[in-house]
Amino acid sequence: MEIAIHEENGVIVRQFSGEVQFDDIIESWAKLLANYPNLKAYKGILTNYLDAKVKHNERNLNVLVEFLQGNLDQLKDLKIAVVQDTPMITNTIILGQKVKALQIKPFTTMDAAMAWVSH
Repeated sequence: MEIAIHEENGVIVRQFSGEVQFDDIIESWAKLLANYPNLKAYKGILTNYLDAKVKHNERNLNVLVEFLQGNLDQLKDLKIAVVQDTPMITNTIILGQKVKALQIKPFTTMDAAMAWVSH
């Protein structure tokens, strides 16, 4: 599993590749929060999983919900776009319903996700 992070037009872009375990997702969020202490300076966060095989289940999704809820002070005003293949989109929709304070939205293309986050 690899994660490449860069900034593009005021958006933090995270690109995952390889086999991604649930712990990798939590760890990547923790590193992002530690490395970008002033997230409010950005328009949002775009996470691309199109080149990754994500391995997690419903129980893990609840742990992710708890983690994000615990960091709402840093995340609540950001747009969070998640680019995934079609079967994985359901998890992002569920996440958005469970953490209503987040502006999180699933996409199937990078272009659509970037357009939404940037505006």
